[in-house]
Amino acid sequence: MFLTSIAGAQLTRLNVGYSAIGADRLPAWVAKDSGIFTKNGLDVQLIFFTGGTTAILALVSGEVPVTQVSGPGLVNSAMSGSDAVFRAAGITSLNYVLTGKPGVKTSEQLKEGTLKISRFGSAADSIARFALRKIGMTHCKDVIPMQVGSGPERLH
Repeated sequence: MFLTSIAGAQLTRLNVGYSAIGADRLPAWVAKDSGIFTKNGLDVQLIFFTGGTTAILALVSGEVPVTQVSGPGLVNSAMSGSDAVFRAAGITSLNYVLTGKPGVKTSEQLKEGTLKISRFGSAADSIARFALRKIGMTHCKDVIPMQVGSGPERLH
């Protein structure tokens, strides 16, 4: 009886943002593709925003009521006065690796080079700063960050 009433009811449209292409964004796609959202009365539109900052701006402006983003940008937004709220975390560890060009064997060889990040204030930026400190380097002094976009763009 309950399933029949949901199938006959009009679905509630819900725009959900996401800011990266990666395994941590997979749950929303699985829920959409398997019909879990539809079974629960939702017509979910997954909207890709290039970078967490853009996704957070869409959230704060009301363009999307829900978005999947990493923590640093959202925390910065809330600390700057937005009413953004972090509800759940799907990833609780740093799933990043610091890689270099072929031939780079030591951290010293990274000095005076560039480091690709998505955007300033993003998770990639925060994690890059953390990684550089771990190898005794200073962000913007020893290595210059370069904003290039999401994961696929950083690999080129």
